Amino acid sequence: MPINKHFKNIKTCFCFLDETGLIHSGRDKFFALGIIKCGKPQKLYNRIRKIRDKYNYREELKWADLNRKIRFDVAREFFNIFITEDVKFNCIILNKDELDFTGHYQNNLYKVYRNFTIVLLKLIIGKNPDEIIILLADDYFTPDGENLEDSIKGIVNDHYQEFAVAGVCQIDSKSSDLLQLTDLILGSILYDLKKQYGLVGEQNTYKRKFLNFMYQKLKIKKSFFRNKLGFETRNYVLSGDKIRATIFDSRRSIAEKFFKKKKQAMTHNG
Repeated sequence: MPINKHFKNIKTCFCFLDETGLIHSGRDKFFALGIIKCGKPQKLYNRIRKIRDKYNYREELKWADLNRKIRFDVAREFFNIFITEDVKFNCIILNKDELDFTGHYQNNLYKVYRNFTIVLLKLIIGKNPDEIIILLADDYFTPDGENLEDSIKGIVNDHYQEFAVAGVCQIDSKSSDLLQLTDLILGSILYDLKKQYGLVGEQNTYKRKFLNFMYQKLKIKKSFFRNKLGFETRNYVLSGDKIRATIFDSRRSIAEKFFKKKKQAMTHNG
């Protein structure tokens, strides 16, 4: 077998995907998907391991369970690692009141999850792939007879006509500190958005403190979704694309074209 003399020029990265919100729940106005992208996850795992040892903290770290001081302290140190390492976070948020789930997806939550995972990957990859992605996703419901991993990989690679995604694998978030970090950042951003809509009643003390800690670190005055002049915005971008949060807008022509392409691809693939 010939040796690939250019293998050292191949760039790779790992992406860690998590979701939050329930598509069919009336109490959840939003459904969101977030990805942490990094070239060397081992560096983060090394530092996170030391934090866990420092606090003797062995539990899963989740935004939903941020209700004790030790969890807040660990979460704060996790986020400090994110800020100081060469890592990026990107999320896409669906306002369920704005989307026609019946028309586009026949109320099939699996299709929503799969297609918006593809949308998010496209946002991360851009127009021209310059690296190969390995996607690790939190374990999610997949109907019998469906292959989520191969479907995502195939559709993205077919779209670019390039080897952009090497593989997709669902794993238990309890076994991945970077999935937990993804959950932490995604949960806090969505919590911020819910506050803007008046959907947060009595605020959890530690969630409020953590959100304020993020504001301070990122130099945010009021919200991820208010610009410097105080006006509402559907997009937040931190300098250098360190953090990017987007509320999906189905009214944009680009989005409509995307849905049509996906429908054609689904029909073609049977």
